[in-house]
Formats: sequence, C-alpha cells, structure tokens
Amino acid sequence: MRIFITGFMGAGKTYLGRTLAEQLGFQFIDLDELIEAKLGMAISLIFQDSGETAFREIEAECLRSLAGQHQIVVSTGGGCPCFLENMEWMNGHGITLYFYATPGLLTKRLSSEKEHRPLISDIPPHDLEQFIEAKLGERALFYEQSHLKFLVPELGTDGLEKLAEYLRRFFT
Repeated sequence: MRIFITGFMGAGKTYLGRTLAEQLGFQFIDLDELIEAKLGMAISLIFQDSGETAFREIEAECLRSLAGQHQIVVSTGGGCPCFLENMEWMNGHGITLYFYATPGLLTKRLSSEKEHRPLISDIPPHDLEQFIEAKLGERALFYEQSHLKFLVPELGTDGLEKLAEYLRRFFT
C-alpha cells in the first residue's frame, strides 16, 4: 500500500505525513528530500539552476521510482500533482490524500519561510495571501482528484488518528 499526500506548501504534508506513517507503521518519504538527496542540491537551487520544467521532470521520475515500494507514506511537493500526469499516476498506484489548509493558515505558516520557497520568495508580504488564494484556485482541479480530503488542524495532529484508523481498512 502506498499513500500519497498532496496539498499546498505549508499545509503540513511532511509533519503530518511523518506522524501518519508512524501511526500506520509505514516508512515515510518526503519527495523533495528524495530529490535533494539524488541531486545533491536544494530544491531552490535546482529551480534556480535548471528551471521549473527540468525540476518537474526530475520530480516525476523520482515519484515513479517509488512504484516498487510498499507500506509507504509519501509527502509530495505542492506542485507535484499538477504536472506530467503525476496526479493520475498517484491515484493509480495508491491512495491519495489532499491535506487542505485555508489560505489564511497557509499565509501565517509561510510568511517566515519565504526565502526557502522558490514559488513565493519574491512575493511581497502584503500580497502573499492573495497569491496563495490564486494558486490554490489553479491547483484545485488537481488536488480535488485525491481520494480523500483532510482539513489540517491549525496546530497539532487533531483528527490524524481517525484518518489512520480509516486508512487501515484498505490494507488489512
């Protein structure tokens, strides 16, 4: 069983995904960390040096390299589902979860992380929430194709235990 977590940056895919994997007894894989390890450089540098198109091709290749692994929870990058038929591939190779967070919560979380996020690094603080709302609108078509939607809590892991309990039904 493979579980793929989608959602916008700042939604808690890595933190909550790691916790979910622990609760299920699965291995956790952060796709961005896998890419960085494979290339030996940060995602922001890959974007800067090679551009988004090259990054998306590497991302799709790394995603598909997980086809032979089982009992994994994979946190994808926020744009991953939107390119190169990745969402269709994930839906065909596991259970997809959309970790949804409101634009206000995402803005709050991302305000202090802008320099590490290529997509928002140049967005002025007063425009960040509007930018996030627009991007969420663009990506909704892909995110909403996920099998399940989970509204992330503002803090902590509320509801994650129930989600893990529900997911266990698919692989027991």
